[in-house]
Amino acid sequence: MAMSDIPRNGFMIVLTIIAAMLLMMVPLPEAARFFRPEWVVLTLMYWAMALPHRVSIGVGWLSGLIMDVMMGGTLGVMAFSYAFAVYLIARFHLQLRQYPLWQQALTIFSVVLLVHFVSVMAGRPEMSWVVWMPVVTSTLMWPVIYPLLRKIRRTFQVS
Repeated sequence: MAMSDIPRNGFMIVLTIIAAMLLMMVPLPEAARFFRPEWVVLTLMYWAMALPHRVSIGVGWLSGLIMDVMMGGTLGVMAFSYAFAVYLIARFHLQLRQYPLWQQALTIFSVVLLVHFVSVMAGRPEMSWVVWMPVVTSTLMWPVIYPLLRKIRRTFQVS
């Protein structure tokens, strides 16, 4: 194994996922609560697309399990949905990386919609159009998150 083949700076992956989890815990006013993007899912999807050999289904599952505990949800719901999202992105990572950012955002929309659908159905809250706003805000945040995490990956030479 050559030196360039050795994975480096995995702590940056962990730090970005922890930062995303903390962003999910930031208190928001009641009116803005439904507009919070799915920070952890976006972060996991970026890393699964960029480095699928480092961020796998297990990382998605563990992150989801931690979020289940932190958010007080039904244990395993986010774990399943995050693992499924990572699987989908990792499965098609070569194609997704070739797409322009706007086309990636449409794919992100689809995957976040699936993740959010599982979470909403497990919690069975009152159904309203506002419940689906995190899907829209997550899609709109993708063109910001992608270059930011790519900059982090390149700056810290995460491989």
